Amino acid sequence: MGQAIRRTRTVLRHTIPIGIGIVCCWALYNQLQHIDFAQLWGAVMAVSLWQWALAFAATGVSFWAVARYDVIAHRHFRTGVSDRRATLTGAAAISVGQTTGAGAVVGAFIRWRMQPGLGLVKSAKITAFVTLAFLASWAAITSIAVLILPAADIPLAIPCSVLAILTGLAGIAFLNPVLKRAGQDVEMPTLPAMGALLGFCLLDVAAAALAFWILVPAGVDISFAALFPIYLIALGAAILSGTPGGVGPFELTVLAMLPHFPEMELMAAILAFRMVYYAIPAAIGGIMVLRPIARGADGWAESVNGCIDTALTNKSARAELGVVRQNGGSILHCTAGACGVVRTGQTLTTIFDPVIGDSSDLAAPLKRIAREQNRVVCKYKISRRHALRARREGWTVLHVSDEALIVPSDHALEGSKYRQLRRKLRQAEKAGVQIAIAKDTLPFEDMAQISEAWEARNGGARGLSMGQFEASYVSGQAVFLAYLGEQLIGFVSFHKTSHEWCLDLMRATDDAPDGTMHLLVQTAIEAAKHENVSCVSLAAAPAGALTHHNWLEKSLRRNFFTKAGGPGLRQFKACFNPRWQPLYMAAPGPAQLALAAVDLIRSVKRASPKPVPVYAEAKTPTFPAE
Repeated sequence: MGQAIRRTRTVLRHTIPIGIGIVCCWALYNQLQHIDFAQLWGAVMAVSLWQWALAFAATGVSFWAVARYDVIAHRHFRTGVSDRRATLTGAAAISVGQTTGAGAVVGAFIRWRMQPGLGLVKSAKITAFVTLAFLASWAAITSIAVLILPAADIPLAIPCSVLAILTGLAGIAFLNPVLKRAGQDVEMPTLPAMGALLGFCLLDVAAAALAFWILVPAGVDISFAALFPIYLIALGAAILSGTPGGVGPFELTVLAMLPHFPEMELMAAILAFRMVYYAIPAAIGGIMVLRPIARGADGWAESVNGCIDTALTNKSARAELGVVRQNGGSILHCTAGACGVVRTGQTLTTIFDPVIGDSSDLAAPLKRIAREQNRVVCKYKISRRHALRARREGWTVLHVSDEALIVPSDHALEGSKYRQLRRKLRQAEKAGVQIAIAKDTLPFEDMAQISEAWEARNGGARGLSMGQFEASYVSGQAVFLAYLGEQLIGFVSFHKTSHEWCLDLMRATDDAPDGTMHLLVQTAIEAAKHENVSCVSLAAAPAGALTHHNWLEKSLRRNFFTKAGGPGLRQFKACFNPRWQPLYMAAPGPAQLALAAVDLIRSVKRASPKPVPVYAEAKTPTFPAE
């Protein structure tokens, strides 16, 4: 039964477009049977040489723009295919597919033929991405054109509803960049990808409409602004009908929406347009399919040669970089250096200062890699030195947090600066809190219960640049446990290298005595001093508003500072009399910085542990040329 239904669907999927085409052609024939076809062909031949030339030029622009959809699709699926190869393949697939009909099927096979290394399944995914992205972009552009340009009497509710739906879908893609479907992860296009798709679609349809308008005979007095929305609607009718070349629905739509213009002149323009935009590109595309492009080296390489443990042995590496063991990040290597990176919904973010090399030297390869993934590049939690270099490179820089640093050998409890800390330590010791340094096994069950209760009280655990409780993750850290008698009441964990420790997890029960967390951290500082660790980081606290900020930035910073727990974090860390080091965020421009900031906030709030991080090595010789 199920097999019969599938066969029926397959038959209908191919026969319905043919039936629609036959009906439309019959209707078109009835409408045009009074036309002398000899005169019609004469009108086509009367098109001047300069009109043909300009129409061919506009067609070339249109096909280049729509072929760039394949570039974005390959970046989305991270196939490593070069931009040039993707553009040529896309142009061939679209030129043949739109003319023969069944564009999705034909396009998938052409892409497979020209890029056999991808496989048929991946080629079908590329085709589906291109098709759906074009339809969504066409719907948005058509709706906007109908609203702002003169067109037929179309109810405003239709384009407004379409734009509202598409805006909602874009919002869903931003808030949920990875959707679950049939047990598989479906990655949504990024906002930069959507913007590029919309721009290329606008260029494509505008150039195609221009080619059509150029071929309109002088007897049809119509402006490009008036023809553009009509062309878009006719194009939609042609695409949705599924007929070869949209024959029938396209012609009927144009004639129906331009009833006051002579039919013969309109049909002459349509025939000339079909020669320029369909027949000749299809012939060129067919030749390209028969003679596939030689395959060359594409993209940048991924390997398992990068290793977080090896990276952390470098003296310039921050201990906090150990968070990539959990957040799905990687250590990216190239001849310019090495740095930690993490991929979020919209950004490729370098976290912390480079492990090796200078951030300004890494900027170019990072931009290329981000562009190859349809993402914006961003630097997060970098020090002042690297922030200044980014600013000199023209990047927009934002002060986001301040890191509390302690030199264990200089840390003492004497003096007025430690008065608050001494008081907290006395309170904890008086209550009977005892600290144990975890050596071999950890009480994971008790720790998990404390962490779950803490998360329930505090609205969940944050992620990305902050760790979340997970047994395998915590096992690789320095852990300190707080007991009240035999009961575990709290714990802290530190990222650990030979030269630096960094505070990561802080968890305590709701009824833990006051000063418990202070005693845990103080014990860790003393242990680091005993092991001759040169620096202990208590991690960062959000940056507050400063006097030089304008009123809007002050308001935003104060709001974020309060909601992110800034007052409590700063008060706690200030007890240890740290040196505050400002940390910055940087992106190539203000718009990219704003997008990256919102995306990182979303990622921090919604992050979940990634059990198997990917370690990537980018070999500079395999980077595609600028």
